[in-house]
Amino acid sequence: MLEADIAFESTPASADSSAVGLKSGGFLRSERAAIALKPGDLVEVRSAAEVMSSLDSDGKLDGLPLMPEMLAFCGRRLRVSKRADNTCALGQPRRIENTVHLEQLRCDGSAHRGCEAGCLFLWKEAWLRRVTDSSEESSDTEIPSVGIEDGAYRLLSAFAQKPDNTLMCQSTELNSATCPAPLGSSSNYFAEVARDCAANKRSVEDLRQLVTYFWGKAILYLFMLWARAPWNADKYHKTPATPLDLKPGEVVRVRGMFEILRTLDRNGCNRGMEFKPEMFQFCGRRYPVIINMTRRIDERSGELKGFRSPCIVLESVYCHGQRSFCQRANYHYWREIWLSRQ
Repeated sequence: MLEADIAFESTPASADSSAVGLKSGGFLRSERAAIALKPGDLVEVRSAAEVMSSLDSDGKLDGLPLMPEMLAFCGRRLRVSKRADNTCALGQPRRIENTVHLEQLRCDGSAHRGCEAGCLFLWKEAWLRRVTDSSEESSDTEIPSVGIEDGAYRLLSAFAQKPDNTLMCQSTELNSATCPAPLGSSSNYFAEVARDCAANKRSVEDLRQLVTYFWGKAILYLFMLWARAPWNADKYHKTPATPLDLKPGEVVRVRGMFEILRTLDRNGCNRGMEFKPEMFQFCGRRYPVIINMTRRIDERSGELKGFRSPCIVLESVYCHGQRSFCQRANYHYWREIWLSRQ
């Protein structure tokens, strides 16, 4: 877990649950039937009233909360980018049913005290309806603005703000909304991958990413063996920093593998931030900076925490879920010393 030391004050939202109808059982079973969406399918997000009626008394469906930020997309037609069957929670592979990702819709944290993690939304199929006539698709500029029901937004915002000053979002509840994945067991990991390949569940790109992951894993393993060797007992404890004061929009180059390894401690971290095996594939490439992240929700505790040192997020640089084929696509986090200006 990334280090953090700033907890932000919260102002719990108040809402009258009678303003919006929540059903303890959600939709009728026939209305909640899975619609087996596939990547590329065109769907329409149901109205605010429909999605709210699918939720239980905690604002969840099958353990997964509907977030206030998602109401803005009610009534819009969007493409399914990928299924969310394979996901991860608290660092472990998990499975979730009847859930998809729509395009690259990410949370802006507006109802969660400005969390900047930018997580992909998870959409239950019950919150969507299939659009069969592709000619009905509208562009973003043609989609009319859909008014958000104030009562629904206030109610969901109240659920997001817990009495103990912590926050609830899809990331904090994902562990309870999912079940363990077969790939979570190391004893049968390669057998499961082989079976998936034989059943055509894994593409050539999936296997390439898997090789990339284990290649990076091997590099870090060898580095940490070297860093912990007796003759390096006095080294690799403190890590250096190179302040760049990067701003959104600046284009940076990810430093080379050996340059980055020289900045890590014996745990493969720089000032508490882990350099992950899959991040080696971005070395030497150039990307625009999205944000210098200052705060995000801790998925374990629900606390909004800040960073002691700069945490840079780069455009289109996110986890590909190599080991477990996870589809969450969380952004990778970068120390400034791992980057250089063009």
